[in-house]
Amino acid sequence: MKTRKAIFAIAGPLIFAFISCSKTTETRSLPVAPLTQNVYTVTESGTPSKGQILVAPFLLNVVDSGQLIIMDQDGKVLKEKSLPGATLCFNKWVINGETRYTYIVNDVNAYHIPIVGNFAGYIVIADSNLNEIKRVNLLPNNGIITSDGHSADVHDFILLSDDHYILEAYYDKHADNIPAYLKPSAKNKIVANIIQEIDKGAVIWQWDGSQDTSFYANSVLFNNYQDTVQPQDYMHLNSMVIDPRDNNLICSFRHQCQIVKLNRQSGAVIWRLGGKNGTIPLSSDQSFIYEHDATLTDSNSTLLVYDNGDPVLRPKTRILEFKLDEANKAVTGFKAFDVPENFTDLMGSVQKYGDTYFIGGGTSNYVLEINSVTSEKITEFAGTKTTYRAYKYP
Repeated sequence: MKTRKAIFAIAGPLIFAFISCSKTTETRSLPVAPLTQNVYTVTESGTPSKGQILVAPFLLNVVDSGQLIIMDQDGKVLKEKSLPGATLCFNKWVINGETRYTYIVNDVNAYHIPIVGNFAGYIVIADSNLNEIKRVNLLPNNGIITSDGHSADVHDFILLSDDHYILEAYYDKHADNIPAYLKPSAKNKIVANIIQEIDKGAVIWQWDGSQDTSFYANSVLFNNYQDTVQPQDYMHLNSMVIDPRDNNLICSFRHQCQIVKLNRQSGAVIWRLGGKNGTIPLSSDQSFIYEHDATLTDSNSTLLVYDNGDPVLRPKTRILEFKLDEANKAVTGFKAFDVPENFTDLMGSVQKYGDTYFIGGGTSNYVLEINSVTSEKITEFAGTKTTYRAYKYP
């Protein structure tokens, strides 16, 4: 694959349930709700199922301003909130009967890795009215230093309770374990992907991707280990989800073009899907490029992937579904769906229930509810800003 620069390849582990819609022949344009959203023009071609839609619109070149919007299925704004930084990963959780919202704010005072252009900041846990309960962040632990401003990354966050959660971080450092055949400089710089599971203020599990040397050669972007100036973001972790069937963690690494399951106790790799060193064979049609948002659906039996594509290699964004035989390292079922919208270079998300996809178009600035069998659009939100992901909940 070619090497190219990306601005913010930021790329939801929740699965929602909503009813498939009935179609009509009339298309009607709906006015934007009377609150101060002014982001989306909404077009309905069918009857959308009822639910709350979560978006966090921002401009890529404005890092000190963010917004949360909760809309109904027709685009009417139910709640909104302005924030002092670009805001990503706006999510809803229902835990032990209580509703929580979480989001990640780019903090202009946090440490941002030079040249790489990453967002970094703090995570907010809020109540059902978006009132802040607490802020959480990366903790110093086992070689990780936060006194210099290193903070949480904005790509993903998993809430298990108000005091128990999993976050990720990008951490720049020198690596002394890059294989010699890759000819690393003695003064190389890399971006290590860190995952911390934190309970009651203490790190109970930490994973440092730079300790696994197999990721270095598998990288397809930012893998010039001779560069002594720019830290090489050779992995780029952009999504995490817990597989409830075995309690392990499924992670997407964009710059590896690979989805990996990690043992949530030992940190060992259980399997790799995609990439140059995948352990589950894929056909050419099953291979994905610069993916985001690897989640589980169909009662956790299907791996659902937002496959971004590439402007040269494949300027088309797809939704992929994989049935995996993990024990025998095989794909037993596969479906690919071409998204009938502009190619999405960066970000994006997908949820599924029944025959319906709910898609966040990332940097293509759309949100779409669509029938995955007929390709008929149910509701389309055409936006003026980017939202990292979009979610719908019944």
